[in-house]
Amino acid sequence: MNLRHTQPACRLGAIVITFNPAPQRAVQVVAAIAPQVQAIAVIDNGSCLDPAGYLAGIGATPLHLIALGDNYGIAAAQNIGLEWARQQGCSHVLMLDHDAVAAPGMVAQLLEEMHTREARGERVAAVGPLIHDPRRDAPASFFRVTQRRILRIDAPDPGERSARTDFLIAAGILISMAAVEDIGMMDEALFIDYVDLEWSMRATARGYRLYGHFGTQIDHRLGEEPIRLFGRSMMNHSPLRHYYLARNALALWRMPHPQRHWKILDALNLLIKCAIFSTVAPNRGAHLRMILRGFADGLCGRYGRQDQARRGWCVPDEARTHQPRLL
Repeated sequence: MNLRHTQPACRLGAIVITFNPAPQRAVQVVAAIAPQVQAIAVIDNGSCLDPAGYLAGIGATPLHLIALGDNYGIAAAQNIGLEWARQQGCSHVLMLDHDAVAAPGMVAQLLEEMHTREARGERVAAVGPLIHDPRRDAPASFFRVTQRRILRIDAPDPGERSARTDFLIAAGILISMAAVEDIGMMDEALFIDYVDLEWSMRATARGYRLYGHFGTQIDHRLGEEPIRLFGRSMMNHSPLRHYYLARNALALWRMPHPQRHWKILDALNLLIKCAIFSTVAPNRGAHLRMILRGFADGLCGRYGRQDQARRGWCVPDEARTHQPRLL
């Protein structure tokens, strides 16, 4: 069902954030979503290869390119995309990474679920699909935070297609622009990692709900190639990403809106992960150095891009002046 016809008041946009993507994969991302929305913006974070060369002429959906010329982080790129969506008059926006390929009809299903929940009187900020990583045996689950643990949700309640979740990964989530106006934009100081988590927590703290939809999915790789330790497959990240995870965790623990028991559980999980990657994982020396640097910068309040981290870091104004180019 195409909700662009059944819901004429809705205007659907998609934001694709790129940073040195594999061109063929980026083409798949845009081609998969083009029939499902009314406008697409590709926000390029300073890739070596100009996306205009391989994205031009994909589908009939208007495709805009905003080339930032440098890497200002995923949060800043998402905010620039959200501002574009506001100017386009979009009511809802699909957020995508450059390797996240949507299933056919995914947007319609997410939007229908949002409308169904809103018709029941719920305030819904976003709905997200199951994340399918082809390197894993099963799609990633959704999660709720309880006072004792982070609860994994593998199926909705009987008769439902979705389940409430406390976190949504910003690869394939459909966001209400009305909710963005109330909740606020992404936190650009975090740069990458915990950005979608922080926004999710801010949304729930303001009384909004997030839903994970079990009826549709998106093909997206989470982290680096998984590694096997102690007989288990573990999500893997580069030393640089572990810097951001360590630093930004400290930032969230200081914020008022994350739940107190989540902070405790997240601290335990992060410390275990840091201990593993800095002692027994491959390249453990580099992981340890970047984790310690992340904790140090977090304690000192230095944020932004790792090689520019400082107090009061912000995206320069000129990054927001790039005009969309119609491809």
